[in-house]
Amino acid sequence: MELVKTTDFKNIYNDMLSQFPPEELKSFENFQKIFGKNYCAYDVVNGGTPVGYVILFESRDFIFIDYVAIFKEFHSNGFGGMVLETLKEKFAAKKGCFLEVEKPDEREPNTLRRIKFYQKHGARKLGVNYLYPNENGALPMDLYYIPYGSLPEDMEIKEFITELFRIVHFDIAHASALLERIFEN
Repeated sequence: MELVKTTDFKNIYNDMLSQFPPEELKSFENFQKIFGKNYCAYDVVNGGTPVGYVILFESRDFIFIDYVAIFKEFHSNGFGGMVLETLKEKFAAKKGCFLEVEKPDEREPNTLRRIKFYQKHGARKLGVNYLYPNENGALPMDLYYIPYGSLPEDMEIKEFITELFRIVHFDIAHASALLERIFEN
């Protein structure tokens, strides 16, 4: 399996529209504005065949998986776990990987399945009152971390989230107010 930077984001975006809730997506144009600012999309390729994609933000010490998906026809073939292992190899010099996950909801079994999947691959829930900024306000989410070395210090988490909001959520006018709410503790 390999990750190949892509220049054909349109196909990925079309798949995102079917696999992610609208409140978790930016407009196509806003994605285009942030690509290149340590934010990029990769095709996930297995044996020459694209099986999915990952969109991530890379900081000095960490990576952040903004979106990861396997195309529906390739679900349940182990590709999701392979993606996480491939990221760990590709970014081995980083301290680890942050990711946002929906809050567990018994009425939505996929939320429980995703959490279990990430935990199986080493993800640990961080004690952060995380809010995902969107046009309508914010979605409460959990922030997880997959260590490639050690767990991040509280100050590193704060600095990373601040940088993430500045670069990835530049288009949300109330992002700075959300940052204040996240770090109120």
